[in-house]
Amino acid sequence: MADEKDSIFLTPDQAVEAICLDFQQYDPQLLLFSEIIGVLSKGDITVRRTKGACGIWVGMPGVPKMRWLEGPDLVEFMCDFVKRRQPDLEPLAALCSRVFQTRACPDKDLVDGRVGISVLTGMEDFDCMQCGQCCHTLDYRQALTPEDVAVWEKNGRSDILEWVGVFQSEDQAPVYRIWMMPGTREFSETCPFLQKKPHKNQWVCGIHHVKPGICRQYPVSRKHAIMTGCPGFRPTD
Repeated sequence: MADEKDSIFLTPDQAVEAICLDFQQYDPQLLLFSEIIGVLSKGDITVRRTKGACGIWVGMPGVPKMRWLEGPDLVEFMCDFVKRRQPDLEPLAALCSRVFQTRACPDKDLVDGRVGISVLTGMEDFDCMQCGQCCHTLDYRQALTPEDVAVWEKNGRSDILEWVGVFQSEDQAPVYRIWMMPGTREFSETCPFLQKKPHKNQWVCGIHHVKPGICRQYPVSRKHAIMTGCPGFRPTD
């Protein structure tokens, strides 16, 4: 575990993209969304929640009827809303703090002098329990990058590459998917390289030193761990 608090530096554009990524990877966060609309719209947009419902009513200026938004439509609305509002540095830092549930403040990159936001990850107390929960339950199938594939090709890891599905995007660029059963277009139920420790309820990665970036990065933050069911934090008093 790290002795010092870890932080991530984000440019304003990167901060907005990270906020949108947060919105997209979890179920709609209704209370959070309502608060963000209230703060950034400065009262121009009306929000109303319905108890027990999985969406919110949104009233736009000059529109007589409120619009019901839920699921992907609500997430898309929130991403567009934050991008259009383009908060200044201080409000953006406050927004990051609320979204990522941690401290965030305006800062300057020590390398190139760019202004942006430093966000504490909250990961200094993280301790992997090797429970295998992330490997068994989270969907990483679309997160494989060309850089991951290049590492496996460079190291001659045909044993890994045979579990990779290769497709083409609209611009003919390769698109990769994991884990696909060799010789088929069917996904494996779980990672084929996940190995259970003998006589223990613990799991280890059989390709730990060359595992995909998405696996190395998990969890990105304390919120990410909590929202995805990771038990890697000690209980706080």
